[in-house]
Amino acid sequence: MSQPVSFLSTRLEFEFPATNTHHGIPLGDGTFGALIWGEDADIRITVNRQDYWDHRGGMDFHEEATYANLKRWLEAGDEESLRKAFEDTRTDEHTPARPTRLPMGRIDLHIADPFRIEGGGLDMARGEAVVEFAPGGVLRAVMSSPRGASEGQPVLVMGLRGTEAQITPRPVYHEAVLQHYRQYGFPEAQVFDEEVVAGVTGRFAGWVQECPGEPAMCVGCLSVQAPGKTDIYVCAVYGGLEARTTGEEAKAAARTLLIEASRLGYDKTAQREAEWWRDYWKQCPRITLPDRDRELLYYLGMYKLPGLSSPGGPAATLQGPWVEEYVMPPWSSDYHFNINVQECYWPAYGGNQLQALQPLVQMIQSWLPQLRANARAFVGLDDGLQLPHAVDDRCRCMGGFWTGSIDHGSTAWTGQLFWQLYRYSMDEQFLREVAYPFLKGAMRVYEAMLEEQDGKFVLPVSVSPEYGGSGMSAWGRNASFQLANIHFLCNALSEASVLLGVDETDRRRWQDISARLPLAATDPSGGQIWLWEGQPLAESHRHQSHLAGLHPFDIFDLDDPQQQALLNASFDHLTRMGMGLWSGWCFPWVSILFSRLGRGDMADLVLGLFRRLFLNRGYASTHDAVFRGFTLMAGRPLIMQIEATMAAATAVMEMLAHTRRGVLHVFAGVPHHWLNASFEGIRVEGAFLVSAWRDNRETKRVEVASEAAATLRLANPFGGAVRVRRADGRAEVMEGDVLDIPTEAGEKLILTPSPAEERPA
Repeated sequence: MSQPVSFLSTRLEFEFPATNTHHGIPLGDGTFGALIWGEDADIRITVNRQDYWDHRGGMDFHEEATYANLKRWLEAGDEESLRKAFEDTRTDEHTPARPTRLPMGRIDLHIADPFRIEGGGLDMARGEAVVEFAPGGVLRAVMSSPRGASEGQPVLVMGLRGTEAQITPRPVYHEAVLQHYRQYGFPEAQVFDEEVVAGVTGRFAGWVQECPGEPAMCVGCLSVQAPGKTDIYVCAVYGGLEARTTGEEAKAAARTLLIEASRLGYDKTAQREAEWWRDYWKQCPRITLPDRDRELLYYLGMYKLPGLSSPGGPAATLQGPWVEEYVMPPWSSDYHFNINVQECYWPAYGGNQLQALQPLVQMIQSWLPQLRANARAFVGLDDGLQLPHAVDDRCRCMGGFWTGSIDHGSTAWTGQLFWQLYRYSMDEQFLREVAYPFLKGAMRVYEAMLEEQDGKFVLPVSVSPEYGGSGMSAWGRNASFQLANIHFLCNALSEASVLLGVDETDRRRWQDISARLPLAATDPSGGQIWLWEGQPLAESHRHQSHLAGLHPFDIFDLDDPQQQALLNASFDHLTRMGMGLWSGWCFPWVSILFSRLGRGDMADLVLGLFRRLFLNRGYASTHDAVFRGFTLMAGRPLIMQIEATMAAATAVMEMLAHTRRGVLHVFAGVPHHWLNASFEGIRVEGAFLVSAWRDNRETKRVEVASEAAATLRLANPFGGAVRVRRADGRAEVMEGDVLDIPTEAGEKLILTPSPAEERPA
């Protein structure tokens, strides 16, 4: 029997008074999000939609934005031409320089005297937020969601009991936002408050906000009173571009939606949502650790995953549906494909929530015409795909950062997400129709940039994400990050082409490129990985791009003494440079890197630093540290970015189970001081669901459920002979460092240390 899961059996307490949006209790369904915070007698509910954009601005790949020109201008030091082609968004003073997510506003509740906020928390098992008042009132809230249905909109549903509240709709109010709105032609928000009598009697309040060139948006709040209680319903209606929704149409849609939602009432709605969450948590792995903080990181990330990305909703952005109301979103809360989008989706794999990737896959597939157009403009290919590192939800390049505009590693890294989706599901149809064509398109652009010199392939112009910013020296030959991407593509494409029985000629070319391309740029003696040729890691830097060959691209063989020594020396140098310029999302990634090296104590320590430095009072991950002294990235502690929360959940799972070069390792990244640990149902490559139990630092049992008849390759977790039992009663004893175990779809295996009498003579 499993031990009780602490974070699903007790409430996660939030600290009140809560004086900042991101100290609030989060609710969301992938599209609509709410943060519940406040102090004294005032509850503030910040709302936003993940698809709420101003699409103006951005950059086109015009006729001069070619790889040939890029190379020529860089070699000549022609900064003006370079920036004009790869950064210029060509706007006037009345048009935003780049697309951006938009702030939305708040619904404020002023609780009647003499009640004051006493405390609150989050029941993750039920998806329910609770705020309690002294001397005896309570507010409960859930996000009622259509959960991927083709029709319907999410509604925040709240039940106020034991007291009453005055409700005030509050559109964006801070001068920084209002100044932006005035400059770029937003009309003033239209606030309304009126009585509703339509099968339900209550107050309908809110506001309509219009944006030039976009549908109107309406936040609506319906309050329905009954003896001893008030039910409150909040929505944000934002019509599709084709609908060209007017303010009146958006308001009418909000009114209809809220009246319909009110027919069920809070209590029944909360019960329905609790049932959804019960089923969700049954699918997630159960993790029991001796460290409560690490366990929290896992459950917090898995709780936020369906709030960040759910079937039928938008793909995950930098802040998900939890954008502040008092400031324009940092970095436009856009799609950053050089680490941030990837980290958002990492926990979906091991967390057995592959359906969470559906919004991303659908969005990228809808962008294929634009990705082809980008490749055509950049390298003159009709069969290539190219994705800039920062775009809006229509794949509009943000511009303003030339090294990001031309960073083709973003395309390959997105393809790696698709490849992993295949590897974790073994869905051959997805591989054939989606993943393989995307990987080929990404590789074609690299092939156009590669050159042959002295019998080897080189990448003459390349960047390492964010190293050197957008300076004119932020580039070089054979950037290690780009080489890792190319080797990953060659390996995955070769494997896939064999499986699919296609492209034999292409396969030989990919294998030849891989054989004649360096694994990484190194120092002259070959003893340490550099950013690119001639460029060592010269300072502390947040983006561990030069080490991406270890994770996520998995191109290094740790059984090779030379490669092991190369990585050890590179990590020693990383230690020498220190963490003084690392940001929040860096720490979970580095923890994973240490897990892959088998350095569990460091994997744990880095996660502990993340928990202390980059998780605020509302359990929201921050870009900068929440206090000064450890890292210089500490000047903006209120900037929330969601990807670090998700990567931290992944880092915990990686400590317990990960696949490296096709071989599954269990407990390979746990620290020495964890005497006991267990997990049940972590999904791994090969479409296996794996469970394992560790006692007094020894693995006692491993269970594997096979979904796709793959061969399990398992690093021997017991150190000696292993007894493998199958559900039909068959058993065999196996030995070796790596156990190769064929499986059948639907089969379950139980592995335990073999008793001495069963071992071969």
